[in-house]
Amino acid sequence: MDAGELAPQAGHIDGTLRLRTFPVAQRFGDAKGALAAAAFGGGVNGDKSVEWTQSQGQVRLTHCIEGLLPERRAWTEDDVEVQLCAKEMKVLLNGEPFKALSGEFLQLVWAFKSWWAVEDGVLIINLYKREFHSWKHPFHGAASQGLFRRNPFPWTKPMATMGSGHNSAGHGNPNIQDAAKEEDLELKPPGRPPLEAGELLPNGSGVQPELPGGVFAPRFPGYICSAEDLCIGITAELSESKAIIEVHFELERYEQLKARFPLEALFAADITANTVCIFFQGDKANPIVWGELDGTVDPGRTTWRMSSNDNMRLEQVVTDKYSPCLQVKLTPLPNTFQRKVFKACWQHRLMVKEIGESGPERFSGVSSGKTYLRAGYNLDDPDFWGNVDNYVNMSMKSSGYNSAPKKLQMVA
Repeated sequence: MDAGELAPQAGHIDGTLRLRTFPVAQRFGDAKGALAAAAFGGGVNGDKSVEWTQSQGQVRLTHCIEGLLPERRAWTEDDVEVQLCAKEMKVLLNGEPFKALSGEFLQLVWAFKSWWAVEDGVLIINLYKREFHSWKHPFHGAASQGLFRRNPFPWTKPMATMGSGHNSAGHGNPNIQDAAKEEDLELKPPGRPPLEAGELLPNGSGVQPELPGGVFAPRFPGYICSAEDLCIGITAELSESKAIIEVHFELERYEQLKARFPLEALFAADITANTVCIFFQGDKANPIVWGELDGTVDPGRTTWRMSSNDNMRLEQVVTDKYSPCLQVKLTPLPNTFQRKVFKACWQHRLMVKEIGESGPERFSGVSSGKTYLRAGYNLDDPDFWGNVDNYVNMSMKSSGYNSAPKKLQMVA
């Protein structure tokens, strides 16, 4: 994989399509942003040595650092300084400002999740957008300089009382008022985030190996949430030409999370010709849903997007707003599916709907799906001890032992 490319839409090293980024419109996304960059004199900030590519939720900037330092040694991360906040970035190379990678962003980014590294003489800067947008360029040009420093005039009453961004997603929501603003430039240390098991290695040579321990492996450091924190439903249906799987989220929980964490660092799906696995990054050992398909699909023609589904609005706490969902569309091969999407399906337990006389009642997922025990090393989780029981039973059976009482035989 090219260092300048975002996580690929297809990773066919093991026949698996790995969905990690949501694609932008073709006019913004082809030729590493060349069409958009042409309007700005090529490259980034007029510097053709800098290339960029993007998805709906990320921007990646790359610069091949040429030449040698005075000591005639290669460039390292110690020779680069990156200062970052939500609105802007400053980059210094060997103590000198590098203007091509410094300036105010076109839109806000998540500084805490963004990262940078120097690999094989290439400076890579990966930024997470705060909102899903197609950017025409990473930084403001001369025509739009200082956008974040403007004091907008409140030309309507709602703007005067709620601010100029009152129509933006989540504006005025009391649940997100304490979200991090990241307004001040801070020194950003170098380093890629750790890879979860099964992820493609940056050089494209293979995948990250599984953690030892199986269902008892410790929690991945990048864990954020599980399906029982956010999900209120899982649906699967066949249309004329697609198999459609949707994971539905409770609106208030979704808005709170969206205001604090980049969506492209959260959602993920792995697709093969006969299986689907949808999960939260950081919790792949406990998928939202894993299913064996009732037919065969072409993984390379899979699409996904953040969407909404009015059929689930009545399941939410607030019923007069949209109902968010993650939609995955699979393309079946001819005459392989009959009446259903899944041949077999396992799913995570979902959010608690209400507390009944017999305890918590949870939202339901796929009607034919089975709820699995949650993996992980957590002695306080009842599922841990369920996994222990399963492990002991399987170990005894594989060793030829049977815990059932044996019939006594008389000895002559």
